[in-house]
Amino acid sequence: MLNGALAGLALLHDVPNYRHSMPTKVIEYLAHGVPAIVTPLPVPAALVQGSGGGLVVPFGDVDAVVRAVLGLVADPQQARRMGAAGHAAVAAEYDWDMVAAEFVAALQHAALQRPTPAGPG
Repeated sequence: MLNGALAGLALLHDVPNYRHSMPTKVIEYLAHGVPAIVTPLPVPAALVQGSGGGLVVPFGDVDAVVRAVLGLVADPQQARRMGAAGHAAVAAEYDWDMVAAEFVAALQHAALQRPTPAGPG
């Protein structure tokens, strides 16, 4: 259902649990070349704005969401440009082939730092 979608929505509220997180669905939208419409949480907003892969709308502003969606309907070329820009950014920053070595190294480092259980004593 994601392929061919006009946009993906990540309209999360400004709560502590979301404030410093990247919603996985935003990366999935962009990876599929679908523009993301997000609220101004710092991490997803930075990705969407920095990549040009979508739009940021204010928290709780339903009219802004409607305008954003209708704007993409009215300008499908802009929607395609956003989709392509988001896809390129995610391919460069989040693709497994690009981050696998760093991820595995971090896991190895964490495993080495794990305290050993205390023996009988």
